[in-house]
Amino acid sequence: MSSINKLRLLHQVRKNQWLKPSELEELQNKKLRSMVKHAYENTEFYHNKFKKAGIHPDDIRTLNDLKRIPFTTKEELRQQKLESRVSKGLNLSQCLVTETSGSTGIPLKIVYDEAADDFSKAVNLRSHIENGLKLRSKWAVFGDPHHYQKPRWFQKLRIYNAVQISVFESIDKQIEMLTKFKPEVLDGYTSSIRLLAEAVKKNGIQDINPGVVFGTSELLDPETRKYINSVFNVEMIDHFGCVELNRTAWECSEHAGYHIDADAVIMEFIENGENVSSGERGEIVYTGLYNYAMPLIRYRIGDIGIPSDESCPCGRGLPLMKLIEGRSDSFMQVPDGRIFSPIIWTLIIRKIPGIGQLKAIQEKIDLIRVLVVKSPEFSQSTILQIEHDIKEVMGQEINVEVEIVDEIPKDKSGKVRAAVSKVSINSNY
Repeated sequence: MSSINKLRLLHQVRKNQWLKPSELEELQNKKLRSMVKHAYENTEFYHNKFKKAGIHPDDIRTLNDLKRIPFTTKEELRQQKLESRVSKGLNLSQCLVTETSGSTGIPLKIVYDEAADDFSKAVNLRSHIENGLKLRSKWAVFGDPHHYQKPRWFQKLRIYNAVQISVFESIDKQIEMLTKFKPEVLDGYTSSIRLLAEAVKKNGIQDINPGVVFGTSELLDPETRKYINSVFNVEMIDHFGCVELNRTAWECSEHAGYHIDADAVIMEFIENGENVSSGERGEIVYTGLYNYAMPLIRYRIGDIGIPSDESCPCGRGLPLMKLIEGRSDSFMQVPDGRIFSPIIWTLIIRKIPGIGQLKAIQEKIDLIRVLVVKSPEFSQSTILQIEHDIKEVMGQEINVEVEIVDEIPKDKSGKVRAAVSKVSINSNY
């Protein structure tokens, strides 16, 4: 696709956000029919999956028909050869091949052909532009250097050109780079931006004053949002998505919820196999509408969200997701059956002096290992209070092991997650 056509594509997706909800649903239905037909005819994996379920593409006409299709899981995809998951005749050497972060230890290869990558970048740029990114803004992005790609088409035109900041660089090195660059737009992993904000405040740095801050890839809890906003004097914009489908939802300046990229994905919210109602918590299930290189249909991502039937004051027709609660493997279930959101850790540790940084790892249903980086206020009573407060909130039967570390280890992707559970949630409690 020529650069002119790619700019037209960007113009089109920016127009799409203002379509009426009924027009967006009609667009989704049309794209769904096309994707289902393509996946059945061109991928071994979905051809076999549909056959086994007794489904033909002609059976899937609208969003209401989606429930007839079985879910696709990460584990299921990992058991397949890449060749069976991608479209027949695809030249992988001409594709973008990336991997999920592999928080379970086993990354999953994801393939985008040029057309899918172009559309994905246009959708991603849309939310940035709508929230203040200009053609030649000084844009700095925290990310995993292993995911850096060749210059994108718009960067070759010297527009929307981002400077990449590796999350694996020391905070001092990051500050040195950003002080010289003086970004107008700061973007990337929420945990990296939080660490930067702490260093900026601690050291009284005056030369890092972005006018716009975007967070992505991690749960943005209220306390972190408030802290980053106060340090940089901004109203932070949060993005939501995954490697498999790129960016899928985003905030506008109204902060009334997350606009779902309905022209790029269908997002279902599922509990016990059924769609939840507006305002109810559900697991997010995706159907991609543009990546014909590697279709994903009713794909269980493991994130939790709450759909909303409200309209945003901004006037966009894109549907809203009212709340994002984070990955399901960040949730912890205790012996009495209660389930705790990862945001609980913010509420627990904000009352405890002496904690610079914390990561909670649920090793067993009754065992939580807590990694702690000390702050100057740390004392032996900090450990005692951690143990006491966790037991007070989560139950006296919980065993707590506190381990003092110099730094919290990052995931393979470079992210820092505050909570991880190795225990599967049992919904039969």
